[in-house]
Amino acid sequence: MNKESFMKEVERRFIQLFKVSKSGHPIPPVERHRLQGFMQAGVFMELCNRSELNEVMERTHLEIFRKTIEQRKVDAPISWIYEETDYSPYETPAYERRT
Repeated sequence: MNKESFMKEVERRFIQLFKVSKSGHPIPPVERHRLQGFMQAGVFMELCNRSELNEVMERTHLEIFRKTIEQRKVDAPISWIYEETDYSPYETPAYERRT
């Protein structure tokens, strides 16, 4: 896979998820996590970097919602609760987290 086809697929997936969200349905966590994993794989394989992925996300969001992500967070703060999950506790190995 080359960078161009990878970035087109990322954009396609963002469009799909943002359209679901715009229609009033919650984005299934499995789909959101699938996209996150796909993007992380692209960074790992050096097809792109996080900045490029953020640009695609911002551009696609603006295209679908006619607002930036920041504008939408202000307008509907409740809809972003699940987007800001703190995964930092899982950065420590499980055997060290046991009490």
